[in-house]
Amino acid sequence: IAEEHLALARSLRNPYRITMRPGTSEAWISDTGWNTWEEVNRVVNPTAGVTNFGWPCWEGNARQSGYDSANLPVCEDLYTAPAGTHTAPFVAWNHAGKPVPGEACPTGSSSSTGVAFYPTAGGPYPAAYNGAVFFADYSRRCIWASLPSTPAGLPDPANLQTFVSDAASPVDLEVGPGGELYYVDLGGTIRRLRYFPGNQP
Repeated sequence: IAEEHLALARSLRNPYRITMRPGTSEAWISDTGWNTWEEVNRVVNPTAGVTNFGWPCWEGNARQSGYDSANLPVCEDLYTAPAGTHTAPFVAWNHAGKPVPGEACPTGSSSSTGVAFYPTAGGPYPAAYNGAVFFADYSRRCIWASLPSTPAGLPDPANLQTFVSDAASPVDLEVGPGGELYYVDLGGTIRRLRYFPGNQP
């Protein structure tokens, strides 16, 4: 019996959770950041080679200042490499910023800790969520959704919504058989997020 190891991505800081986009071969990674940025990364084609996300030379969409100032050859080579040598995050949020302007989610400490896809059709949430990707931040206690800008399209990082602004410190996201989003908190409690049009029961 031979054991085979395949790599689909490298230069991630802490790939905390990974999920596959339904109906595709895309791998999506919740990558917990360091001092400044959190990320959700997208591997478009895992069989086309190993995707380089640039850590520790890059954090979020910017050079990581500590490694940049150290002038390490590995980073200096990456900074001067042709465009496309490293892959930018699908979405990144700064520890001091808000992914959705004016939202109730706090700033400060952050940690990307979950990623899950909503069904493209037939789920119990409003149709605008069809095909959306949800992602969580344990430290901020928030869950966001990146909604497609076109029906059945790719989630759009410019089309973000705050989904839950006071979650119980989520450390994993999953969509259940009924199409509802579940999350696990650090204490091991599993919570289901239900949608009710009009008044809640």
